[in-house]
Amino acid sequence: MIYFCMLVSNNTSLNILLPNDNKALKEVLKEADSKSLDQMLKNNSTSVKDVIKELFDGLKSGTKSNATIENVLKNSTVFKEMGNVSSNLSTLMDDISQDENLQKFKPQIESFLKNIKDMDASTLKEQISKSGVFLESKMTQTPNAKIENILNQIQNLVKNVDTTQAKQVNELLTKTFQSSNTTELSSNLKTLTSSLQNLSNTLNTSQTQNLSTLTNQLKEFISNGALLESKVENNTANLNPQNKETITAQTKDLLTQIKNDLIQNPSSINKDTLSQVQNLVKNMDMPEAKQINEVIAKIIQNPSSSDTSSNLRTLTSSLENLTNSLSTSQTQNKEAINAQTKDLLTQIKNELVQNPSIASKNTLTLIDNLLKMDNLFVKGENIQNILNQNNISTFSNNFSSNLSPLLTNLKESLETLNPNSTTVQTHISKLVENVENLIKDLAYPKAQSSNISDDMKSILLQIQDEVSSKTDPKSQDLARQVDKLLTQIDYHQLASITSNSNNVYLPFFWEMLDEGNISMKKTDEDKFYCQINLTLKDFGKVDLMLAMYDKNKIDLTIYAQREHFKTAIRDNMQSLKVALNSVDLIPVNIKLLDLKEEQVEKKDPAQTYMENSYSQTISSSIDIRA
Repeated sequence: MIYFCMLVSNNTSLNILLPNDNKALKEVLKEADSKSLDQMLKNNSTSVKDVIKELFDGLKSGTKSNATIENVLKNSTVFKEMGNVSSNLSTLMDDISQDENLQKFKPQIESFLKNIKDMDASTLKEQISKSGVFLESKMTQTPNAKIENILNQIQNLVKNVDTTQAKQVNELLTKTFQSSNTTELSSNLKTLTSSLQNLSNTLNTSQTQNLSTLTNQLKEFISNGALLESKVENNTANLNPQNKETITAQTKDLLTQIKNDLIQNPSSINKDTLSQVQNLVKNMDMPEAKQINEVIAKIIQNPSSSDTSSNLRTLTSSLENLTNSLSTSQTQNKEAINAQTKDLLTQIKNELVQNPSIASKNTLTLIDNLLKMDNLFVKGENIQNILNQNNISTFSNNFSSNLSPLLTNLKESLETLNPNSTTVQTHISKLVENVENLIKDLAYPKAQSSNISDDMKSILLQIQDEVSSKTDPKSQDLARQVDKLLTQIDYHQLASITSNSNNVYLPFFWEMLDEGNISMKKTDEDKFYCQINLTLKDFGKVDLMLAMYDKNKIDLTIYAQREHFKTAIRDNMQSLKVALNSVDLIPVNIKLLDLKEEQVEKKDPAQTYMENSYSQTISSSIDIRA
């Protein structure tokens, strides 16, 4: 998940300038009367640029609250009519292509107008980071400032911890602050990471130290098991679970049959066999099944092709892979995790028995019920009964549902025995992760650093400087285009600040897109929220609300306006789940709901998700649980 900081700069060269005094505009904004503001803009008595600058001024001076400004941004229709940033950039690029003095800017704008078809995680991060919305933030966040900030956080955290390990951390902090070069700094940071982890371990009492370690291992096992179960279920979701063994046996039989056919006639295969293979895999949403369908299509289209033998060998290989996926590898992975988890549960039980003051009767009962189960990936009725009695909300998959109540109990026991230490340990864990990221930044500075000269707002400001002194019609038209784009970027900056989130236009060229923006927010509980609002030429308005928690669990709510788009989503839902699994994400809950006009209004992404995603009042919905 991408998370950026937003700061407001007082630097007038960055296009955050105050408008000329406009008493009427100030009065309208003071009352936050969106209808009056829209009327003023329609009458050309003020401009969108002036409105945004006035709002920035009110924010910096403290005369307007975030809520007031956010209200204006959300309710005034004029901000929704500024157009598509990427389309405006595309028009600007065409125009500067005709001006020899501005040709130097073309490659930079061209590089930003990447097609959405080429989007991946790294490209998305790069495009958002150089969208112009974060220019002022990048100018104030140097690598040294980031390092100093994290080291100060560590210093404040450990200053009240009176242990030998804490003193060692403080000594290392002093040494790190005094590092004379990058190599020395990186070395000191690595040593600091080890010392912080040692400090974290010693914060437990001797009575709970082993239990704390085992609890952390259990958390990791639950995460790995839940991901595996999600992948298995989603990759074979269209298969009846009771028939999976039968289908696996059929696959093996067909594989043997194809091999025999190939021995008898290496350049051809029985059409009935091909038909049987097609029927077998037609409902499987698995990579191997897709490859099999593609190969069979080639064979049927050109039965006498010189590539037939090669295609038949590929078909054989794909069937072997499918057999392994259905029976061997996933089963072995489950068996391995099952055995390792059972061993871990035994260690936890022994630890609790040796320390009766820690163990509760309920915790030991949970462990005993888990150890009695042959397969922890199967729903445990006894576990579910305890789960319901204690009203513990857990992940819906069997493995996670069986083990999460125990993890919750263990955490509660540790927090009760070491309330202060547990809090410090949590903070240390986060800071260690931050320090490890700093070490990566130092090792790969070119890949990690943000080049301000490539930032879209920076480029637009340079073009603005070039054309500002020219009076010919083309230059004046260019100046207006640049001014409009800068105003659009300023709008997203202001929306980010007032909503305490990161609001960005969709930084890709997409012919289907009329309008689009992304709003992201991270809460204190390490939950990430993302709201994507799209207006598509063929599909109308589409809103997506995502929540990410526990590092890799995803809840997704899709609001769609047009019926044919909802049908397309339903038809491709399984592919979406498989795609999420492929990047180690677990789709816990996916909903498809009707988009009503009153829901289009922009809100804080976390607020929108909490209000809408689990709403029981919205009809015509499909609740798809992964």
